[in-house]
Amino acid sequence: MTPVSFKGLSLGSGVPKICVPITGVDSNTVIGQAGEAVSSSADIAEWRLDYFNDLEDTAGILSTANRLVEILGDLPLIVTLRDRAEGGKRQIADADYLKLYTQIMLRTDVTAIDIEWRREPTIVDQLITLAHAHQVRTIISHHEFEHTPTKSEMMAQLKKMAQLNGDVVKLAVMPESNDDVLNLMVATHDASQNISQPIITMAMGSLGAVTRVAGQTFNSVLTFATTSAVSAPGQLTVDQTRQILKIIAQ
Repeated sequence: MTPVSFKGLSLGSGVPKICVPITGVDSNTVIGQAGEAVSSSADIAEWRLDYFNDLEDTAGILSTANRLVEILGDLPLIVTLRDRAEGGKRQIADADYLKLYTQIMLRTDVTAIDIEWRREPTIVDQLITLAHAHQVRTIISHHEFEHTPTKSEMMAQLKKMAQLNGDVVKLAVMPESNDDVLNLMVATHDASQNISQPIITMAMGSLGAVTRVAGQTFNSVLTFATTSAVSAPGQLTVDQTRQILKIIAQ
């Protein structure tokens, strides 16, 4: 695994980094949550654009994105447009997905975008190519909100995502047992020995909470925590997460 720089922040070295979600439904709320992110001890912010009320207001989205970059300063910004099939707030057609991400990369200075692995392959390829051309980092992601695949299936998924040549790969699963949680951790550790990109994984819900704070043990490089807005089940606060990470790292 080779560390990757997100606006000067190294993903894949040292303790796992902490990312906070920005989930406002309008520009004013988004900007307010950005201020909370800056005031916290988070390392990265993620704008969950699928929460935004009007995805057809491209000009408003671009203006908000640029304002976010300005407010966050040195804090890297990931933009994520999550489809309902992957746990997001709405269904987003491939053409709309491509169009909006393209405009964001061409007309803003966001640090990274999250690209869903299940999207049409040509769409994924176009977005990765454009991102590389404009110095935007890419996170290739897959979310299983219904179950946890087997250990071998998870390793295969991570390998396939890595082959797309994005900068980071991400896998989130919903565990039904302690064995599911352990299998995710082992699959992540083993996959990290064989692919070059940093890996982000987590088991969701309260059952998987340990995966959000023990990433240094099994080579998951980023965890998600909250200031106030929760974007996924099982998330801890930034302060809780930071305290636990420090204890584990001692």
